[in-house]
Amino acid sequence: MLHNILPNIENLEARLGRIVPVGHMLALNIRHLTPEFFQSTYPPDWVNIYTERRYVMFDPIVAWARFSVGSTRWSEIPAGFSRGPGLHILEHASQFGLNYGGVVSSRGPSGSHCLCVLSGAREDRELRAIELQSLAEILNEIVDAVGEHAGLTEVELEALRDLAAGMTHNEIADQRGVSPATIKKRLERAREVLGARNAVHAVAIATRRGLIFPDPTF
Repeated sequence: MLHNILPNIENLEARLGRIVPVGHMLALNIRHLTPEFFQSTYPPDWVNIYTERRYVMFDPIVAWARFSVGSTRWSEIPAGFSRGPGLHILEHASQFGLNYGGVVSSRGPSGSHCLCVLSGAREDRELRAIELQSLAEILNEIVDAVGEHAGLTEVELEALRDLAAGMTHNEIADQRGVSPATIKKRLERAREVLGARNAVHAVAIATRRGLIFPDPTF
């Protein structure tokens, strides 16, 4: 998805590789603990353990990000966010080279309804202040480009809603006062941005992500 929206995504990923060489986690537009987009470059063995043991439910990094805005080093996360199994997650992560790290948390343009998180790790040392700032800048650049609607414009979302309501291309065009070719182009771009096989699949993806029938609560 990001490659369809951010032409300079490779440069951003290269910057991340220098700041957090062990890997990073990016989660965009999180609603009800479910991200619209998720990417992890952490070591696969750690990702498998993290997933199988459902560490996300107890992870102090995730807990901090849910209730905070800004950036911090992992080592500076208050003890109150590390409870139960969470006390051992960072220690376990260090066995895979995730010894030091930082996390950035931000809200979407409309405020608290949408959460975006970028976190990453190093093996050799704590992140410097300028590196934390760079993580924040990278997240902000990605969030600004993606927005709260996966990079889709309002007219593209509108076309997806109409298609979801069972309307044909011609019916949508008549209702919106544009040509069927324009509707086709809008749906085609939505398909490309969402990485869908076809327009129907794009509607399914958009519905699942809460893009066309959103629940405003987090």
